[in-house]
Amino acid sequence: MKQKQDRILNIPNILTLARIIITPFIVYAMLEGEPAFALLLMGVAGITDMLDGAIARMFNQRSTVGAFMDPLADKLMLISTIVALYFLAHIPTYLFLAVVFRDMVIVLGATAYEMVTHKLEMTPLFTSKITTFLQIMLVLCVLANMAWQTPGAMILQTVVWLTFAFTCISGIQYMVLWMRKAVHAENR
Repeated sequence: MKQKQDRILNIPNILTLARIIITPFIVYAMLEGEPAFALLLMGVAGITDMLDGAIARMFNQRSTVGAFMDPLADKLMLISTIVALYFLAHIPTYLFLAVVFRDMVIVLGATAYEMVTHKLEMTPLFTSKITTFLQIMLVLCVLANMAWQTPGAMILQTVVWLTFAFTCISGIQYMVLWMRKAVHAENR
């Protein structure tokens, strides 16, 4: 693995920052009843997400700041849009609670681990990557449904249940991971 640079202002970090800046506009469009515009902004945010990682790898512009900022930007965008969709009554309560609880587990576990060990490394689990993908698909499908009544109810319900299942599985895996890390750190 190539060494991470400590340069904060680089193209990947600027793209990640753009995603953070776009997020309130996505939520605003949703709340103002403009789901097609929110969907367009989600597309722009998705492109910045793909480009920041590709550019960081291709031009060796990885940074410690970027390693923390990128997942934070993803979390901010997903939590904000899922909360907005919940309050607009477009996603069920059980899914909303699962997403919020899982992210609380991740944030609290990571924070506690860092406070105790000062050795936090951001390495997402495979199920976490699937969960993030499904949560993005959920937001996109719900926005498309709000804008054009597409995809069909069966597809939308499938995405809801898959997202719920992987959110729960990933949350449980993170709880186990943080407990193991705490026990391992305590035994040292």
